[in-house]
Amino acid sequence: MIIKKSKDAMQHYFEDNSGITGAFADFVCLAQNEDDICSFLADMSRSKIPVTVAGALTGNTGSGLAFGGAILSLEQMNQIGDIEVADGKEAFVKVQAGARISDIKDKVKKEGWMYAPDPTEYTAFIGGNISTNASGARGFKFGATRKHVCALEVVFSDGSKSFIERGKHIANNKGIIKFNSDKGEKFIELPKYVLPKNIKNAAGYYNYPNADLIDVLIGSDGTLCVIESAILNLIPHFKEVFGAVVFFENLDKCYDFVKKIKINAAKTKQENLKSSINPMSVEFFDKNALSLVETIYPDIPKNSNAAVMFEQDIYGDDDETLLNEIWIAFIEKEVVDLEKIWFAENLDQMEKFRTFRHKIPECVNEIIKKNKVPKIGTDFAVPEGKLANIMDFLRAEFEKIGIFNLVFGHIGENHLHANILAQTQTEYEKCKSMYIEIAKKVVELGGTVSAEHGIGKSRHIFLEKMLGENGFIEMAKLKKALDPANILGRSNIFPEKYLLY
Repeated sequence: MIIKKSKDAMQHYFEDNSGITGAFADFVCLAQNEDDICSFLADMSRSKIPVTVAGALTGNTGSGLAFGGAILSLEQMNQIGDIEVADGKEAFVKVQAGARISDIKDKVKKEGWMYAPDPTEYTAFIGGNISTNASGARGFKFGATRKHVCALEVVFSDGSKSFIERGKHIANNKGIIKFNSDKGEKFIELPKYVLPKNIKNAAGYYNYPNADLIDVLIGSDGTLCVIESAILNLIPHFKEVFGAVVFFENLDKCYDFVKKIKINAAKTKQENLKSSINPMSVEFFDKNALSLVETIYPDIPKNSNAAVMFEQDIYGDDDETLLNEIWIAFIEKEVVDLEKIWFAENLDQMEKFRTFRHKIPECVNEIIKKNKVPKIGTDFAVPEGKLANIMDFLRAEFEKIGIFNLVFGHIGENHLHANILAQTQTEYEKCKSMYIEIAKKVVELGGTVSAEHGIGKSRHIFLEKMLGENGFIEMAKLKKALDPANILGRSNIFPEKYLLY
């Protein structure tokens, strides 16, 4: 292992996309193999020195930022194994936690396979994506990271390690899971709170009925274990892509367009139709989001109050011409002005649209770093049929506060990111108060306060509105069962004070 202690060598570990400032640590440990992780964590546990696991530091919640103690970086553990093909429809690849998403995707694509999760930040490490159950635009069709992880190799804070395979460690009817490590048996009791159903969720420890241990560890935000490596599920890569960015002057027409896409996609899945409407992603951008990039993209139609981007994957057994005709007929029926549409008829053209989509959060992050004020950005998702409710609520709250804001994100999953860009500490405090009201409304509608980014250090108060203080106490109990020294990911997900209960 390599130890760094100089201020200059550590400085880049103290900043991520959250805008949180003031991070610091006594030293950084760069692990080079599993034995390094085991021995380091055992030493830190004996010394009661806090450990923050740092990935690529692309997160939005500060979970990879240390406030004292040690930083454990897995950046040198970035190997991507050979692809193991199960059959023509499925394959697997083993990757170390420090492997970048872009490198994984590029390697498997060369052999005709795809790692389906599609997080906005391709430079992220797979370990960080697993720790937060990251999703991204293509979650509409393929789901979040959790769905694509078959096994994990993890190290616990006492230096013990386990190989956790999906389907091997299931909670009993009392919510208890027992499993073995190389240093003996461990067990946990899942929290009793109720998480929202039938929506994507990255808030709180996973505790759905008959929970699988691997799912509890996924999304635990560096608080329960260190992920050393993972076995990922791969699917055949699509042959081509058809997509568009559709601009709207009328918001209600925009929402209705999305609703009808979802109806068609559900029918396609239910009836197992070929060459039919079933996009990978359905993305939304409001007027202010479009205004943020209009100087970069001057061909954005004037008077656009919203836009929807979709991308449909095309496979070898699809009739590409027929599929394109079906989409164009659907768009002509639902959209009046065909001149306010950007079409992509192949992957290269679609990648330009995806760059357009990613440019919006990039601009947001640039503004945050310039203002030096922490980011206020929602990550909520609401149940089907509740999207208009939360959007109306947002508009009313934004009018009250009068601070520049924008909304974009995964409208196909009722999962949107509302960003409020405070320029001063006073504005930031106003934004935080408003965010609390948004969180309350989301919970009232049966939604989640975090659908893909996790809670980290910056969103405790919003999770408290969802799970209550008793939920924090239950999570602390689970954490202490796997991390009795309380060194891992302090203040991630819930405030550290709850570990005193």
